[in-house]
Amino acid sequence: MPDKNPLRTGGRTLLAATLSMMVAAGTVVATAAPAAAYDVRYETNTSWGWTDSKTPDKNNLNRPGDLPVGTWKDAKGHPHTSRAYLTFDISRYRGADITSAVLDVKETAGADCTTRPKVELWRTGPYTAKSSWRKPPADLALVDTRQLTDQYVCPAPRVEFDAAEGLRQALAEGRSTLTLSLRLPADLEQDPTLARKYATRAGISIDFNFRPGVPTDLQTTNGTACTTAQPYQVVRSASLSGVVHDRDLNATGGRDQLTVSFAAWPVDQPDARIERTDTAWDGDRAAGRFDQIYPQPFEHDRTYAWQMRAADSRATGDWSPTCYFRTDFRGPDKPPTVTSTAFPDDREFHPGVPGDFTFAANGAADVATYGYSLNYGGEKTVAAAGAGGSATVTLTPRPGINTLRVWSLDAVGNRSATTDYDFLARDVSPIVNGRLDEIGVPATFQVRSQLDGVVRYRYRLDGDPERTVDAAADGTATFTVTATRGGNRTLSVTGVTAAGVEVTSTRQFSLPTEPKISATVYEEYTTGGGQGVPGVFTFTPRLPDTVSYRYRFGDQEATVQAGAAGTASVTWTPTEAGWVNLAVWSVSRDGTESEPATWFFGVRDLLPGISSDLYRPDTWAGGPGQAGEFRLSSEVPEMVAYRYRFDGGAEQSVDADANGYATVGWTPEQGGTHTLTVRGVTTDGTVSAERTYTFLVDDAPLVSSEQYPKDTNSGLPGVAGVFTVTPQRPGMVKYHYTFWGEETKTVDAAADGAAAITWTPETSGWRQLTVIGETADGTTTQPREYTFTVREPKPTIVSYLYNEYDPQGGIGVAGAFRFDSELPDTTAFVYRLNGGPEQTVAVTDGTAAELTITPDRGFRNTLTVRARSASGELSPEASYSFVVSTAPAINSTTYPYGEPGGGVGVPGVFTFTPGLPDVESYVYQFDNGPEVTVPAGADGSASVTLTPTEARWYPISVFAIDKAGNRSNYAYHWFVVQG
Repeated sequence: MPDKNPLRTGGRTLLAATLSMMVAAGTVVATAAPAAAYDVRYETNTSWGWTDSKTPDKNNLNRPGDLPVGTWKDAKGHPHTSRAYLTFDISRYRGADITSAVLDVKETAGADCTTRPKVELWRTGPYTAKSSWRKPPADLALVDTRQLTDQYVCPAPRVEFDAAEGLRQALAEGRSTLTLSLRLPADLEQDPTLARKYATRAGISIDFNFRPGVPTDLQTTNGTACTTAQPYQVVRSASLSGVVHDRDLNATGGRDQLTVSFAAWPVDQPDARIERTDTAWDGDRAAGRFDQIYPQPFEHDRTYAWQMRAADSRATGDWSPTCYFRTDFRGPDKPPTVTSTAFPDDREFHPGVPGDFTFAANGAADVATYGYSLNYGGEKTVAAAGAGGSATVTLTPRPGINTLRVWSLDAVGNRSATTDYDFLARDVSPIVNGRLDEIGVPATFQVRSQLDGVVRYRYRLDGDPERTVDAAADGTATFTVTATRGGNRTLSVTGVTAAGVEVTSTRQFSLPTEPKISATVYEEYTTGGGQGVPGVFTFTPRLPDTVSYRYRFGDQEATVQAGAAGTASVTWTPTEAGWVNLAVWSVSRDGTESEPATWFFGVRDLLPGISSDLYRPDTWAGGPGQAGEFRLSSEVPEMVAYRYRFDGGAEQSVDADANGYATVGWTPEQGGTHTLTVRGVTTDGTVSAERTYTFLVDDAPLVSSEQYPKDTNSGLPGVAGVFTVTPQRPGMVKYHYTFWGEETKTVDAAADGAAAITWTPETSGWRQLTVIGETADGTTTQPREYTFTVREPKPTIVSYLYNEYDPQGGIGVAGAFRFDSELPDTTAFVYRLNGGPEQTVAVTDGTAAELTITPDRGFRNTLTVRARSASGELSPEASYSFVVSTAPAINSTTYPYGEPGGGVGVPGVFTFTPGLPDVESYVYQFDNGPEVTVPAGADGSASVTLTPTEARWYPISVFAIDKAGNRSNYAYHWFVVQG
């Protein structure tokens, strides 16, 4: 049967062809799995050659031109018979499993394209510089035969041969190269009509895979090589692992993901095999994780063997050598005993000096090590003196209650039960009195001992040399410490007895490094001075050998050199009032910089303060004719009066109250930017410098309209309105205006600066008019936004039951409606349903009316309404379209809607009654089953009997069909069958 698959040619897959067209040479990564590294690699030939019977001794190795195959004639008509040879480097494939190898060559010429001969592919010996027709490479095996059909163009751009077996044979023989020969069969080789020529460049698409290697570096427990000969290692937890190997690596670094199998079994019961798997990549350590199985698969005191191997998606590697281990899961059967002469368990306090504690095996012969922790701190171990022997440790207790926890361990680390040894220790560390506060300032400390027999003390400030002072007869001593650096410092003091017993106390101190700051005029956290009033700031070092200071007032940084004593002073004069943060760093000769010292202070404002709730510097507010109130204040306590002027006018005066406050009022005559300038007067008549307060008076033009008052509902579409614009700033020559959504227009102002804008709305709804004035010099005012609403002439219609999209109600089912009109003189509404007779309803709520309307048909209904004024004038007509349901009703006595009833196997009668006239039949589905049609009776109803088979919810859906073929809306009925 011919192969009709468009991806195949002559029955051979085009995969290799596609891949070889993707790259001229190199590796194409297979896409079967993201981590896979097995390849389809395209190998091009490293050399080529051909033989010629006409010149039997001539070598044609790597000669340019095409490769002749078969018998061909030269320019003189002399016949030549040739065979072509292609050599490939296959050294990289040693040890690989070859899945496929497809040779593709390009046919460059054919003597007669009407005849397509068989072409043979042979594996031969190498074609070398000594090869010729007379001395051809040895023929090793016929590999493949290929005969193209007339479906191929001639010459064929691609001819494929199956070279897999030839490649496998060459690799099996240990060869590094593969030579393939193209020739015609011996009985056809002399026919000149069958001669062919091929390109010297050819390639083999090789699909290959390396079998995973044997795992190495086997470990039965982490970090311990496995044992293969007795005596086998003893373990208390088997965490089997080994390093896996796989040579597959593609050009982009992808590796095969390996499935690693672990097998373990009792040596005396090989059929009780346990297996686990892991995944890993070449060079990774894979783990069997038998120690994570619960319950534990290995038994105590039993010998096991184990192996591992790796597999990729194509091949499985060999098992590793067999490892062995013996299990030991039980620790010493008795907890250790603990004794101490220095700290007996007698509920008495003993001096808290280092003491010895002896651990004994308590009769357990397999004890190799003891573990212990003091006061639940870190765990430590000590070796026993031989199997089952004891051990002694020296520990220093803390004052008060101490708990020593001790357990024993066997050779593989199994633990015994724990012994808790409680004892009491009295604090005998030296009592140190004194305090270290400053760098470079000597501090004296007094020490007295709580331990009898102390003869001297060693003391040291961390990082400094240790010193010694002798104790007096009563055990006291005095010493002096001088800190040379700051930060967190620790003073340790160790008392030493004549017998060499030592006890230590420590004290913690925090020594600041930041310099000290003092100031005149500007004290810390207070307000003083003022603009232009200098203050002197003095810096005193804490760090030794200070040569300079780096300081910063606010964001202004500077440096000052220190004097001989390490101090420095700077004079600073503020230009502005307010709170200031001073930061200072001292710098030592070696470049050491201290932590920063800070000095937060306030600069008194010597100028009057000015504020206003209405007229402010950053907000346009008020307007011409709107009075504003301005509050005056001062931080100078002697302030008794203020002198002020608006916009550079005549200066006026106002007295301050007892707290230095005063208020002045002012009404602007025009909008824009204005100023208030104020000077303060103190009790001695001193007048301060002036402060100018600049504020903004809204200069947006005013807008009014008789037809369309602001923020009201008025007018109508088509009714023109006049909008009068009056200026709030003199010199207006024109106004730019826009109605929301329309383009901006301009109107010239009259001599008095006013203008009129006439505008006719086309539709109803909310509107906004924005107006900006402009003076002759191009100065523009703030915008004025004037909002209003144009009435809708048509009434609005609202239904509380019926809507435009969802079928509701039914024929003959009355629905509540509301008609509203924005026309103020509406007294009634005239309406029609579905083009029927006009009816009238009087307004019952302002200009609205509420009523009920009963649809006379199913499906789409249309209601039209007009408002009528007291004079009888009718508004434009409004239309409201709504959908009336035609769904039939479903009723059942046995199985009512939404309720439990009946029972399994109990039939129920379901009656369908029409929701539209002239119903001829009903179509229903029970429990989502097939649709069933039943005829309607004379009254348009129908009944069906249904029997449920399970105790659960059941659905029924039904629609009706009338005599004209119209389908009603669906009706749904859910019910529950009682169990």
